[in-house]
Amino acid sequence: MPQTEIWQSKLLAYIHDPAEKALILLRGAAHEAGTVSALKELFGQELSQIRSRLVALEQVVKKADWWAAAADRVSLPKGRGGQVAFAAEPQIIHPLTGEKFSLRPLVDDAPVEAIEALSLHHFRQLVILHNGEVDWRKTFLAFWRFGPETPAKGLGSLWSQLPADTRTPDHTIWEHLSLASAFAGAMAGDPEGIPALMLMSFGPVQDFIAQARSVSDLWAGSHLLSRIAWEGMRLVCEDYGPDSILFPQLRGTALTDFWLLERLGRNVWPSDVKPSWMTDSTDSNPLFAAAFPNRFLALVPKSHAQGLAARIQTEVRRWVRTQSEAALEELLQVAGLSERGDSQNQIERQTKNFPEVYWAIIPWEVAGRDHLDDDQLREILRTFGTETQYLGEALDALLRGRILVEGVEFYAPNPGVAFPGLYQALEATHGSAKMLRPFSGVTEEGYRCTLCGEREWLAIGRGDPIERTGIFAPPQQRGETLWSLVSKKAQALAKEGEHLCTLCALKRCWPRLFVKECTKAFPELGRLDRFVLSTHAVAISTSIWQYMTHEDGDRRDLPEITSKKGKALNYLQEKMESVSGLRGAALPKRLYGKLRQTFASDDMLDFCKKIPALMDAAQSDSERDEIRQNLQDYFGARPETYYGLILLDGDQMGAWLAGDRAPIRVQDRFHDTTLENIRSLPGLQPYLAARRPVSPAYHQAISSALNCFSNKLARLVTEELFMGKLIYSGGDDLLAMVAVHDLPGLMFALRCSYSGVLPVLLDNQVFWKNLGTEPGRVELLKGHALVHKASRKELYRLMGEHATASIGAVIAHHQAPLGRVLTSLREAENRAKTLGGRDAFCLTVMKRSGGTEHLVGKWALDRGWSGSHMALLIDVRNLIARDVSRRSAYILTDLIAALPPQAEVLESVLRYQFRRQAKSEESLEIDELCNRLAQAAQEVQGKHPKIVHKEPQSPAGTKEETQNLWLRSLLLTADFLAREGRISNKAEKGGDS
Repeated sequence: MPQTEIWQSKLLAYIHDPAEKALILLRGAAHEAGTVSALKELFGQELSQIRSRLVALEQVVKKADWWAAAADRVSLPKGRGGQVAFAAEPQIIHPLTGEKFSLRPLVDDAPVEAIEALSLHHFRQLVILHNGEVDWRKTFLAFWRFGPETPAKGLGSLWSQLPADTRTPDHTIWEHLSLASAFAGAMAGDPEGIPALMLMSFGPVQDFIAQARSVSDLWAGSHLLSRIAWEGMRLVCEDYGPDSILFPQLRGTALTDFWLLERLGRNVWPSDVKPSWMTDSTDSNPLFAAAFPNRFLALVPKSHAQGLAARIQTEVRRWVRTQSEAALEELLQVAGLSERGDSQNQIERQTKNFPEVYWAIIPWEVAGRDHLDDDQLREILRTFGTETQYLGEALDALLRGRILVEGVEFYAPNPGVAFPGLYQALEATHGSAKMLRPFSGVTEEGYRCTLCGEREWLAIGRGDPIERTGIFAPPQQRGETLWSLVSKKAQALAKEGEHLCTLCALKRCWPRLFVKECTKAFPELGRLDRFVLSTHAVAISTSIWQYMTHEDGDRRDLPEITSKKGKALNYLQEKMESVSGLRGAALPKRLYGKLRQTFASDDMLDFCKKIPALMDAAQSDSERDEIRQNLQDYFGARPETYYGLILLDGDQMGAWLAGDRAPIRVQDRFHDTTLENIRSLPGLQPYLAARRPVSPAYHQAISSALNCFSNKLARLVTEELFMGKLIYSGGDDLLAMVAVHDLPGLMFALRCSYSGVLPVLLDNQVFWKNLGTEPGRVELLKGHALVHKASRKELYRLMGEHATASIGAVIAHHQAPLGRVLTSLREAENRAKTLGGRDAFCLTVMKRSGGTEHLVGKWALDRGWSGSHMALLIDVRNLIARDVSRRSAYILTDLIAALPPQAEVLESVLRYQFRRQAKSEESLEIDELCNRLAQAAQEVQGKHPKIVHKEPQSPAGTKEETQNLWLRSLLLTADFLAREGRISNKAEKGGDS
């Protein structure tokens, strides 16, 4: 079909069912008679001009609908199961947990005529004309993007959650319409009407991100990879629409919106749709989020799939080369140079095979063309050693016609039902493709990049290897280079001595390039700032926060304290004025807001922002020590020098995508009324008890949940509820930097936010107060998050209680080399998954003195607050900071090393020593806490022996050295977190404590 007819097919498929279908079903006329009929009439005049092709278009749409329904929905016996009047019995099912949510009846609130009129008006506003005729491509894009936007405030979030089938309300009408339009476009675009699945990935990932010397490098590496993935998906979107990307879910993501704005035009974009990327000029703007994973799944025409994949590889690599050239121009401009010299050849050579691109394609016809005929598919699965009954035994029996209900064949399946098998075959093929690593043959002759150590550093003049000039010159003999000139003028682009290769130079320049691109394309954003917190700024933020919120009012008025503070303040202000060009550093968003709220003038804000900058500007150790001493006199406690890094990774995401982790049975997908109607049918029990197969809607549900977590909830929790900074967050991966006093609380908050659940028997008010932050902003419940914003509430559907995440965290000195800290961070995450057995955490304390402490623990949300090891760490930290002497931790670690790991013995010793070291006799929580500590230590020794370990490089040690090692690690870690100046010594929890 011509390109126009592809978009016509997609649009007709998107309107084949009315969006309001669930609300009007069984309440009068057929659901096709209202909005669908009116919209078809609206498009009918133009469609009548291609009457000869109209029949073919309608056949494509009909087939696309059938296949989409078969791929997404569980089937019902012919003539059984009945209908469900959603308006009278509204029920929605969480697609990843199977939990059912019954809503109050909507019959009185949603009259049929009013709903149909509202829907028709909503979609009529989205029809785009060009020279008086329908622009099919733009109209489809507008329907896809803005159709799910609520047309009336009274409908709230319900409009976007309306089910496609009221009998199986676990996927929305929007997911069904989007899949139907994707099928229609793929079928219409192929001469034989055959769609194909294409899986594509880009790399390398971890190695590329880890090659970093600053927080900015970390962000740039992750954001670049996300952008590369988008550049690949963009080509699919251009030809076949964003609905053709089945995973990840693109609707509402900032980069997709950015592209849509350009394609639709500003005059078309609805004035009442203002996502935050259009208005936020800070680096909290979602455009700065690394929102996409490094792979995508697309539904495309079979005949175009191979060529499309090859074109994506070529165009993505061309994009990287173009951006690398722009980075070079940025460097040349800063250095005051104009000639590229040999650097252009280096760029072409070093970007030739970057990124690595792998893809696999499987045509749907291996499962049949009109009816299910999957012999070829099963043979492919057999070749890979995969189970050929890709739906499971019970569902496979149904497909092969071996289940009869009251003597009647269950149903006749079409090839759409084979999606799980096709996806298995695709994953296996893609995995095989990734195992083939082509050798590039590219040689690098000169000195290597100081960041990655893999490629030559960029140079204007290549030099001579014999004369040892240019890239062949040792570091001490290089003289004036591009990089030495840049380092003198822009430390953000190159530190003294740094010489970077093409890709590392692109990474270093990417923040500038991306900001320029955004502000050029969308000038309404004004001056779009890209600032990144320094490790020093995050560390000192703890001292500033504690000074502001917990300064002791009784001590504040003592003359000697006042005098010392005054002298320190005068010294620091004079020192700041003496440093030429001293600029304030960026502070965590929560601290910045607190300063704004607390002090009327900007003087205190400016003073606090300049503290980390002043420390960085110190020329000698003695000057630095003098500044620290004055800061200690001013704050009343030693200034904090440690900060935290958090690395979160969702557990077994591959298994989730394969459908192996969601414990949902077929019967869990049915509305209660439907299930009641079919439960008693003879021979149907194995079918109802079978595990649900994967489907496009299931993948969309996972992607949507991960988008809500990584792009919305994680940033709010990290930066507004805690003193953190989100460095990257895409899908199930997250990296954040945080002030050390907020580290345990943020770890716990992120783990719960990932699933959308709290520790059992704990309400939101208590949970957030226990973590030491503001309750009432976020409510987590049953796989969802309800976010309270200034003028509205937003509901996010998350992964649910069965999805778990592991977190590695490191506490490090702000002067520790970032590369070493990142290595420790990845090791901590690995410990959480291997030693902790997933759904666990590992907190590593890297002391500047050289000692290292590792604490591995279980989240154990199913055991409530008292059963979680992280909750235990927080409570012990608070106890040491507020109720007992810090000597108690050291005394206990020595004592328990020789004790047997029996709970009764440990509890007795813990209680005695804590009470002995108590600051007052009213320490009511000590007994309960000692019982929890002792029970946890005994349980870890018995049920989780891997958690108790010695480092591989450490000698095995005696029995006494390893006895109760986990409990000793917890006490020492809690003591480190409880040191003076890190948390308040006040007993109350929550709020700003």
